[in-house]
Amino acid sequence: MNIIRLMNFLAVLLFTTMANAQTKELDKAKADISELLRNRIFFYDTEEFPSYKARFVPKDILVMDDRIEFKIKKTTRTVYFADKLTYLNNPWHVGLHYMILGNTTFMETTAGNVRKLADNIIFIQNQLFKSQLALFEPIAVKYLALKVKPPVSEAQREYIVQANSFNEQRNFSKAIEHYNKAIEIDQTAYPAAYSNLALLSAQTNNFNAAIYYMKKYLLLEPEASDARSAQDKIYEWKARTTN
Repeated sequence: MNIIRLMNFLAVLLFTTMANAQTKELDKAKADISELLRNRIFFYDTEEFPSYKARFVPKDILVMDDRIEFKIKKTTRTVYFADKLTYLNNPWHVGLHYMILGNTTFMETTAGNVRKLADNIIFIQNQLFKSQLALFEPIAVKYLALKVKPPVSEAQREYIVQANSFNEQRNFSKAIEHYNKAIEIDQTAYPAAYSNLALLSAQTNNFNAAIYYMKKYLLLEPEASDARSAQDKIYEWKARTTN
C-alpha cells in the first residue's frame, strides 16, 4: 500500500471512528432524555395550559433525532430540538425547577434532573446544527459557482413579504415561520432569508439558532458587504448561548 492510499485509508478510518463515537453519544443523550421524561419530569403546555397547575404526565414518549413526540389525551404533540431552549437556575414556584423548549415546559422538584435534561437537549441541538451545516456546504458551493443566481419565485416572494410584515408587527415567531417556508421552496434563491432568520432568532433569545442561520448566510454570501458584521454577530451570540 503506497503512502497516498495509506493516508486515505487512515482518513476514512478516523472519520468512521469519529462518526461512530458521535452516534453513540447521540444515542446516549436520547436515551437519557427518554428516561428522564418517563420517570422524573412532568410537562405543561404554555399555550394551552398557561397555569402551572395544569400540568400533565405524557404518554407514549418517543425521542427521535430531531424531536420529541408524546401523547396527551390521545393527541400527539411534537417538540423540536431546534426550538428555543430556556433553563432557569431558580425555581419559579416553590419546590419546582424548570426549563422550556418551544411551547412546552418541563418541571421537576429536583434541579439536577432538569439541568441534565437541558444539557442533553443542548448537546443534541449542537450536533443537529453541525450536521445540517455540513449538508448545506456543498449546496452553497454549487450556488457560488453559478454565473446566474436563481431568481426568487412568486411563491417565495409571498412568504418573504408576509415574514417582513410579521417582523414589523414584532411577531417574531410568525416571521421565522414564514422565512422558513420561503427557504423550503428554494434554499439559495434568497440568501438574506438566513440573515433575517438569524436576527429574528436572536430577538427571541434563541442564540444557537441565530448562529446556525448566520453561518448559512455567510456560506452563501462570503463576500457580502455585511459579512464582517455578520461574523461579529456570531461571536457576540456565542457568548450568550445556553451551553
